[in-house]
Amino acid sequence: MQKAISDSTFVKSASDYEQAVAYINEQIPLIGKSFHVFGLEMTVTQIVLPIVFLILINLIGNLVRAILINKILSRYIEDRKTVLSIGNTTKYFILIIGVTLVLSTIGLGSDSPLNIKLNPTAEHPLTLFALFRVIFFLTLLIFLTSKLKGVFVKQILSRYSDDVGVSESIGTIIQYVAVLVGGLIIVQSTINLGSLNVLAGALGVGIGFGLQNIANNFISGLIILFERPIKVGDRIEVGNISGDVVKVAARATTVNTNDNISIIIPNSEFISQKVINWSHSDRNIRFHLPVGVAYKEDPAKIKTILLEVAEKHPDVLKRPAPEVLFIEYGDSSINFDLMIWTNTYINKPLVLKSQLYYLIFEKFKQHEVEIPFPQRDIHIKTGLTQGQITK
Repeated sequence: MQKAISDSTFVKSASDYEQAVAYINEQIPLIGKSFHVFGLEMTVTQIVLPIVFLILINLIGNLVRAILINKILSRYIEDRKTVLSIGNTTKYFILIIGVTLVLSTIGLGSDSPLNIKLNPTAEHPLTLFALFRVIFFLTLLIFLTSKLKGVFVKQILSRYSDDVGVSESIGTIIQYVAVLVGGLIIVQSTINLGSLNVLAGALGVGIGFGLQNIANNFISGLIILFERPIKVGDRIEVGNISGDVVKVAARATTVNTNDNISIIIPNSEFISQKVINWSHSDRNIRFHLPVGVAYKEDPAKIKTILLEVAEKHPDVLKRPAPEVLFIEYGDSSINFDLMIWTNTYINKPLVLKSQLYYLIFEKFKQHEVEIPFPQRDIHIKTGLTQGQITK
């Protein structure tokens, strides 16, 4: 019954469209002249009219987007990026529906001569339009789920968890589940699964020969999401790359360095290599600052100065407290190790060390502490006795 109603609606819309085309051709004979394209007889009206419809649909989409962004969403959502994302997604959704209606109205349906059978010898042949519909709906599904993931993470999960990495992981997992379930529904409702045997075989061969690296990275991405050895917001080192994790995607992870350079690292690198995660459990990190002074200095005095410098710095934690260790008697100096804890300079360790070294230098200057430089004693023997020369 439902199929009969949809068929009658399509016939009625197609009939209205044909009547509109015939009326325009009668009123403007110049654009009513027919010509052949791909074996089809067409008129200029049949090309111009769908374009006019698409322009009107675009105008409607822009109007709805502007109303949502400026009048409705701005009252309830503070994040401007989220507001723009919802508005743009709504506009694109309207455009997609409009394009679908226009295509169905102008007769690009299953009975069109352009609907070529890709495997005509199969029991259930796969047609060109059916393949396009699957690709179209899958692309739409991925696009919408990515937009909804952003809204879900920023507007809902952020209210219940301050950990950005946890929220991003949950949002990504939900997105993958939605894409998987939605993709199965789209494929089953659009085409016959028996017609995919050839394509499935070709895809299997492709994965076996050329796509195994992509499959490896995708599975590694799933492992990262579930085991969470790294997450968004972590400070990591892998190989010679050091930076903050800003995005964990299906194929690769984006790491942003201190120089604001985004480096795309395949997910398999985090599974097969050693990864240093500076903030895996918490963001409290201990730094070591080696300091050397002359032998004439009092070690107790040096310890007091170093602790005073560390305790006065606002980014050095009071708990755990700073410590000073007497490390060794060096060649030219007695060496100490100032150990401090911080959670604010985890992504800029060199900056914190530089600030502390500046303060230490000023304190040493005030207390007239000598900072040594390498010294070597050279003994030169000059002249030889007559007996040494004879021997």
